[in-house]
Amino acid sequence: MSDKLDRFVNLMRGIFELDKSDLDFGIYRIMNIRKAEIEKFLSEGLPAKITETLAPFAQTDTEDLKKQIADIEKQAADFGIADISASPMAEKYNSLKAQLAGGTDLSALESDVYSALYNFFNRYYDEGDFISKRRYKEGVYAIPYEGEEVKLYWANQDQYYIKTSENFKDYTFKVDDYSVHFRIVDATTEQNNNKESDDSKRVFMLFTEDEENFPGINTFEHNADTKEIIIRFVYDIPEDKKRKYAEENYNAVHDFIYKNNSTIPVWQSLLAPIPTGKGKETTTLLEKHMKAYVAKNTFDYFIHKDLKGFLTRELDFYIKSEIMHLDDLDTSNEQRVETYLAKVKAVKRVGAIIIDFLAQIENFQKKLWLKKKFVIETNWCITLDRIDEKFYPEIIENKAQIQEWIDMYAVDEIKEDLATVGFTNPPTVEFLRQNLNLVVDTKHFSNDFKERLIASIDNLDEETGGLMINSDNYHAIIVNAKKIFI
Repeated sequence: MSDKLDRFVNLMRGIFELDKSDLDFGIYRIMNIRKAEIEKFLSEGLPAKITETLAPFAQTDTEDLKKQIADIEKQAADFGIADISASPMAEKYNSLKAQLAGGTDLSALESDVYSALYNFFNRYYDEGDFISKRRYKEGVYAIPYEGEEVKLYWANQDQYYIKTSENFKDYTFKVDDYSVHFRIVDATTEQNNNKESDDSKRVFMLFTEDEENFPGINTFEHNADTKEIIIRFVYDIPEDKKRKYAEENYNAVHDFIYKNNSTIPVWQSLLAPIPTGKGKETTTLLEKHMKAYVAKNTFDYFIHKDLKGFLTRELDFYIKSEIMHLDDLDTSNEQRVETYLAKVKAVKRVGAIIIDFLAQIENFQKKLWLKKKFVIETNWCITLDRIDEKFYPEIIENKAQIQEWIDMYAVDEIKEDLATVGFTNPPTVEFLRQNLNLVVDTKHFSNDFKERLIASIDNLDEETGGLMINSDNYHAIIVNAKKIFI
């Protein structure tokens, strides 16, 4: 494999994320299904397609031509012929010399094609996204323009911007016959797409076991029967911003796996040094995936609305502006013109195949993004004045609801006087009667309580006064209600 082919294949492996074949969730499952097909194309189909296109227009390997010329010169010298042009070997000798001077080596043509394809995809691909970087020459970029008086343009205008808490999900990777899961227990995010300030920078921290608020949930779990390891995190603003949580997280997980090496058979695979690809630097499989988990959940990304159309247009522009040059179309040498056009044809053909691969993956992600979300939970927020007093005793006994009132409304600061009943924990029925604007959120109660409460309200649709959708910005427009205020 030539250096330029090797460089281009490595770029394609990065774009297709073939280095993440051990991941076992989301789009990576689809990629793993097609991994063998993509690998076969890169190692076999790609070189074969380029050679097939270029072979008719390339001469025999130049080394072979040089060898034939040297053989004729040696024969002439052996026979004492000083002027080969006057000998019987002159016609063949002159033909070989002409081929060597005017022909093009197949390997050189292939290298030019790999280099052109590398430059194109490397320019438009940027850390998982395809960004419009159409340029005429170094430092001079162009934008699509159709004669408008004013043209507003931005690099990501044809893409969906993804910034969503849906990423805080199960991250799973395979190691031997084990599955390792990173799970988030609790997370907070900046609201309204605001950028985090330095004072509100959130980090991933290992979950601290809390039986009162998270009963039965452990930081680490190992199940030898199902061959699973579960590690739980929280994502929030740390109290001590000077601590190196990434390092502390890794050390804690490392210690847990190492201490349980007698029951975790894959501990060596998780903790053994592996190269990072940066010189002699090494890491471990565990550290690699912990860094990937943090990166996946802290970087925004884009999904292109029409990646195939975009890259096809940009490839045409790239070929016309940087590969095809009118000055190179020397019609006095037909062979060189055909060879030159063959190189253009190879770049376009192979580029189109790769674009088709990429577009299938991007379109799949787009379908997932545009897919209407299922309503997984519906809750009601109801003020006390709309709730029958027969429910008050159950409400009073709900610690989570009382704590929410304290946090949101500071009800614990209400003091008793001649006209007011003071707050106690739990509060009294009379306290609820005097504070009928307090909101009861059914998320704190059982389904049985919720169903009885809703059934007790007549003309529910007419009584409903507001709608809250707990979703990301885009899907808030199209999904059904998750919370309804009345």
